[in-house]
Amino acid sequence: MKIQHLMALVVLSFPTVPGARAAVQGFKARTLVPGLLILTCVLVAAPATAELTYGAVSGHAFVSGNPDASGDIVIASTYLGYPVTFIASSAFLNCSNLTSVTIPNSVTGMGDRVFEGCTSLTSVTFPNSLTGIGPQAFSGCTRLTNVILGNGVTSIGQQAFYNCTSLTSVTLPNSVTSIGRQAFSGSSLTSVTLPNSFTGIGQQAFSGCTSLTNATIPNSVTSIGQEAFGGCTSLASVILPNSVTSISYGAFGACTSLTSVTIPNSVTFIGYSAFLGSTSLTNLSADAANPAYSSLNGVLFNKAQTTLLIFPPGRVSYVMPDSVTSIGPQAFYTCTSLTNLTIGNGVTNIGTAAFVFCTNLTSVIFGNSVANIGFSAFVGCTSLMSVTIPASVTRIGSQGFHSCTSLTNFTFLGNAPQLLFDFDAGFAQFQNVGAGAKAYYYCGTTGWGTSYGSLPTVMLCPPQIAPGSAGLKPGGFGFTLTYLTNQTVVEASANLVNWQPIWTNTLPGASADFVDPEWVNHPRRFYRARSD
Repeated sequence: MKIQHLMALVVLSFPTVPGARAAVQGFKARTLVPGLLILTCVLVAAPATAELTYGAVSGHAFVSGNPDASGDIVIASTYLGYPVTFIASSAFLNCSNLTSVTIPNSVTGMGDRVFEGCTSLTSVTFPNSLTGIGPQAFSGCTRLTNVILGNGVTSIGQQAFYNCTSLTSVTLPNSVTSIGRQAFSGSSLTSVTLPNSFTGIGQQAFSGCTSLTNATIPNSVTSIGQEAFGGCTSLASVILPNSVTSISYGAFGACTSLTSVTIPNSVTFIGYSAFLGSTSLTNLSADAANPAYSSLNGVLFNKAQTTLLIFPPGRVSYVMPDSVTSIGPQAFYTCTSLTNLTIGNGVTNIGTAAFVFCTNLTSVIFGNSVANIGFSAFVGCTSLMSVTIPASVTRIGSQGFHSCTSLTNFTFLGNAPQLLFDFDAGFAQFQNVGAGAKAYYYCGTTGWGTSYGSLPTVMLCPPQIAPGSAGLKPGGFGFTLTYLTNQTVVEASANLVNWQPIWTNTLPGASADFVDPEWVNHPRRFYRARSD
């Protein structure tokens, strides 16, 4: 018997659905009936996605995206015979179901906000042809975990990977020369190595990267932008290369794990509050060859050590050397660990906002040369209860002690200092200080009235010995004290060094008589009186 060979024509028909794709996986041959060959066609549906929109101009093509793009997309390398070289601004903005993107080697650039808000995007393939990452390109891509940029990228735009909260790793090629403002701010990077081609770290480039423990800065970097590493609370150490010339305002602010920093000899500019709120920082050292800065016992000064510039926020107490003549603006700003401070006798000027928000400062002793207490100098020093202002002080800036909410005793040893006016804040030197606060001044000084600023005044007169009253009295040696305005204490000493209280008068009055019945028991005895 002859076997009849059968031939069949198989026609495959697929539904016409926008973006739908189907592929023939393969054919399997099975013999179910002798002499009859049956072909089984296995079809596998590829992930569905919306069709991408392209355009062409001047011999080049671009992809303008699709607001409904989802799943895994592959951008075409050509369109109408033209190379696709650009991804238009906002092309895939807020495509929340987009999971991966493959960018072809033809693409050299992209606009703003291209993939911003693609909250399901986990993978991006970057080609070597791409020269720049546009501003906000991947901002808010909260599931993006790893970025490997192609070797052609030279710049990363501002907020390019802003708030990519799952981003733990990024590989930057040697072609990159700049990173824009907030480029990686709010990401979960644990370490970053900047390439040797890199010259500057942009403003807030890595701010708020709370998982960042290590940052390698190459010798090519010359500037560290404002708040570049601000709020990197896990950053425990940083090594600044000799190429760095400027460290901007707040560059390492609130780096609460940072304990020590060495300023290289190349740095000639450090902005105010560069280490603001870095509460574990106890040591700031400057290279001995640095032409602009020097350090002494872990505190940063100008080269001549006449101006104190930055006090490490983690230090608890400090006695200032007498070589210092000026305390720079914001020098102790938010040093919340500082409890006790002695200002050197050489200091004549306390700069603007020098001690703002030193919230645990309980004691400050002014040197006897301070002439000017600057604008907002002690704002928010909420633990300070009393201050004694030396006679050398002639000016107090606006808001000088504003919001020192526990400060109730201002004792002035000299004439009333001039209260300086500010157009924004007025006078307000003593606004929002402790309840019942008073200004105490000594008789014989000038410029006082019934109030000083917003404070009621109280005159203090040290007790005096009435002329001709000292001598033997009934019961012992004694004298008459006058100007008794408060509790008066008489102290005695045999050597003018060690003094002991021997008499207290608790009733203020015009005068009082003092007698020492023990005077005969001492070969010599000195007396002094004070008013508490």
